[in-house]
Amino acid sequence: MPEGSVGQSEKAALAVPWWRRLWQRLHTRFARQIALAAVTIGAVAAAGHFVGGMIGWWHAYELTFGSHDPAKPGDARTRANAPPLSIVVLPFANTGAAEDGWFAENLTGDIAVELSRLPDSSVIGREAAAQYRGKEADPRDVAKELGVRYLLAGSVERAGDKVRLRVKLLDGETGAQRWAERYDVDRSALPGLVDDLARKLARAVDVEMVRSAGRAAARLAPEAVRAEDLAMQGWAVLYRGLNPKTNEEALALFERAVAMDAGSVRGWGGIAYASSNARRWARSGHDLARLETAAAQLERLDPDGYYGVLARGILAFNRRDWQAALAAGDRMIERFPGHHGSYLLRGAVLVRMGRFEEALADTEKAIALLPNSPDTANEWRRNFIYYGMGRYAEAAAGLRHVLAQNPTGLAIVFPLAAALARDGRPDEARQVLDEARRHYPDLSIAKVAELQFEGPGERFIAARDDMVTALRELGVQ
Repeated sequence: MPEGSVGQSEKAALAVPWWRRLWQRLHTRFARQIALAAVTIGAVAAAGHFVGGMIGWWHAYELTFGSHDPAKPGDARTRANAPPLSIVVLPFANTGAAEDGWFAENLTGDIAVELSRLPDSSVIGREAAAQYRGKEADPRDVAKELGVRYLLAGSVERAGDKVRLRVKLLDGETGAQRWAERYDVDRSALPGLVDDLARKLARAVDVEMVRSAGRAAARLAPEAVRAEDLAMQGWAVLYRGLNPKTNEEALALFERAVAMDAGSVRGWGGIAYASSNARRWARSGHDLARLETAAAQLERLDPDGYYGVLARGILAFNRRDWQAALAAGDRMIERFPGHHGSYLLRGAVLVRMGRFEEALADTEKAIALLPNSPDTANEWRRNFIYYGMGRYAEAAAGLRHVLAQNPTGLAIVFPLAAALARDGRPDEARQVLDEARRHYPDLSIAKVAELQFEGPGERFIAARDDMVTALRELGVQ
């Protein structure tokens, strides 16, 4: 048969499909069952590969681009892993006059902006928060959907010539209220107060979030504790009240945090701050060395962040490099205008430079941003400035208040006694000194030098020297 030709019988065989020819060759029933099983398994495996591939692709898509539902930027997993200071500012309800609605709207946005400027904060955008306007949603559901730990809610109500603002901070895990405050504002003054009120609220909320996070960290099992938990706990201890004992307790927590994670910015920031505090009470070279180490680490880790600039400023202050400290204070106010610590630092430098009016303005700003601060440094500074300005009655009244919070503080006793003497009340001044001698039997002028009343400003030096003269006149040797 010539090459390429095909007989009739062969053509008929080729016309039969290949799978039927194969089936016909499987003569036994058992063989046919084996073949059918093989084909079925192969089909199922192919389908499984396809479905599994599609699921894997979709999972990778979500990990890369996020949830396909734009109304829900978070879920239970993101809630569990949310940053410690993550928050959403829900739209404030306007329960008063319709014309006051603009205030509620603007204040909501401004508070969110100010919170976003605070160190380590994570604030959900207004667009995501807007979906909850006018809704009575469970805080736990909102926190789960947005992946945050806290919620800030509020309302604005007209009451005569006043506008009443109610604000509350809610825990996203339990739904419990962590903090609440009420503010009454003159309606005519609203436009100019929005920014200041937003900064004040943001700082108060930040403090409460740190306190709450610190309490939560303290309840963790030892094996669950992370460096960030320890650092948070340290700051919460300081917010509980600043004194040598709490400062030492917080410092130990900060040191544990950086030992666990050498990249803990919050931990190093705490070490810098607490080390500087320790030098208030005992001028130790060890505390200065620890402050220098923390500042160097922050210069490497976060040079232009809050803790980095703060450490640079307080290190310069402790080295008596007043110009460098002032530059750091200026930078902090530029970068973090809503944080009371920015004005605290610059105010501390300005008073030592004798620039009392500027120092008073910064100090008043710091107090306004955090009126219930456990650190009485701002109150002390304001009243020392009053003394330097000759406002002795105001200085004495303010220093009495500070002394009630820290009865053994010589840095308070000395200017208080001097202010009372200069205000014509020497008997009250001597009573203050007699009470101090119960804690310091060796009370003397030499103690003034130990308190580091140092600075280059002529007015500061004059105020300090006048205080010493008043103390001598009261019999302190």
